Amino acid sequence: MTFPTGTVISTDNVASADSDPSLARVDIYNLITAVNQLIASVNAANGVLSLNASGVVDTAYIPGTISVTGNQTISPSSGVVSLRNVLRLRQIQFIQLGSLAGTDSAQGGDLVYLTDGDGGRPCIAVYDGTYWRILRLGTQVGPSAAAITSAFTLSATAD
Repeated sequence: MTFPTGTVISTDNVASADSDPSLARVDIYNLITAVNQLIASVNAANGVLSLNASGVVDTAYIPGTISVTGNQTISPSSGVVSLRNVLRLRQIQFIQLGSLAGTDSAQGGDLVYLTDGDGGRPCIAVYDGTYWRILRLGTQVGPSAAAITSAFTLSATAD
């Protein structure tokens, strides 16, 4: 059931002490119908979204993909956007940088993954406000012969 729209329920027959409530029967029926539609629209398509006991939207009602036209801005009140797990950047080629990343409208801090931006090799590119700069990909992460390993020794001296 969808959220009730376009229905304005008259208050003429209940607006003052001189109103005759018996004339408001149709208005009361329309009100009850609209309230029932509202209740039935909770967490339904084109309905209203409810909050759980913690005051947040349950993740079951948050889509995995959000498609928008134009740019999407996430602006939390804390000033920090926290991503858990993996941030997956779209892979583009250097030649696509102008049209996809908008070099005419790029802003300092913009970030892209280029499949061929570092002499034909993959890299991350960051716009510094004037130019796109390369962040070279380094040593492989994880268990391999080339993986980065580190060791440390902890010592303490009692006084």
